Amino acid sequence: MGSIKKFAAINTKVRTLEGRLLTKNDYSKLISMRSVKDIAIYLKNNTAYREVMEGVDVTSLKVQELELLLKRYIVNQNEKLIHYFTDEYRRLFKIIFIRFEIEDLKLFLRAITRKEKLVDVKELVVYSGVYSTIDYDALSLSKSLEELINNLKGTIYYDVLKFYKNESLEKRLFYMEMSLDRLYFKLLSQRIERLDSKDRKVFGEFLGKNIDLLNLQWIYRGLRFYKLLPEELINYTLHNGYYLNFKRIKELCYTKDEKELIRKMIDSKYGFLFDNKDTLEIYMERRIERYLYFLLLDYKKREKMNIMESVVYRHLLEYEMRDIISIVEAVRYGMDEENIKKFLVRKF
Repeated sequence: MGSIKKFAAINTKVRTLEGRLLTKNDYSKLISMRSVKDIAIYLKNNTAYREVMEGVDVTSLKVQELELLLKRYIVNQNEKLIHYFTDEYRRLFKIIFIRFEIEDLKLFLRAITRKEKLVDVKELVVYSGVYSTIDYDALSLSKSLEELINNLKGTIYYDVLKFYKNESLEKRLFYMEMSLDRLYFKLLSQRIERLDSKDRKVFGEFLGKNIDLLNLQWIYRGLRFYKLLPEELINYTLHNGYYLNFKRIKELCYTKDEKELIRKMIDSKYGFLFDNKDTLEIYMERRIERYLYFLLLDYKKREKMNIMESVVYRHLLEYEMRDIISIVEAVRYGMDEENIKKFLVRKF
């Protein structure tokens, strides 16, 4: 099937959905507001997020409740798109719903670790739709981590988590969450390999650069804050990076400390992560997201009639949601408008 025939309908739909993203004016109004209530009211009355806010009394929404609504909006948009895909492309985009499942599963793992009521966690589940493989009713009745993991039998998550039933409490949650993230990127990489050559190349490039940056962030934090052994760092790095292959990543994991890591990377393509020691730790995640954001905008300009229009939209929507939550948190703490902008992915 030619690329025009394959992507004409989906790209038309994507452009319609892109037209519903927040404008610069929306951003300006949101950061000028002084309460979570005002932000929620604005989103309901003036933006596409009204789709998940109909019938909701937004005047008393807590931050967690607002974030849940925003995430469910993202799920809704992805469900609208997946129906346009067939075969390997449809299987690829199903992986997106695995991402939602993993984030929901992490909530249960955190709650059982903290001995919280799992029945309350069930109300925070973002995705339990047609592509879900998790029985959340069973999970919410689990009395222990072992029982929770056993209730995942028959899913892709069981084999990943079963080894941690008897892990020491100190690091168990950390290891489980990292392993779930690795599972997601592994599945995504495998599905990309089954796409047509052009789509495989361009999507693989974007994912590879994303993986590079996540690995650098992980290694830096592992060295700086957790003082992890090289073997521990290696075990939880992601595979299939773009510029940083496994050999290079392994070398970086054996770096003496974070200062040596910075020296090794400062003149590389990812030197921007490390070029301001005063703000390095505060803004590292935002710098990663901004790098990817502008990379996506570049793809949007030059990639037509291929998979990237859908990929770009999905990520722009995700970054928009993160920006809204950043604005909400900043407003709660009384941050001024200029400082709020520093924590956003989008520049305006």
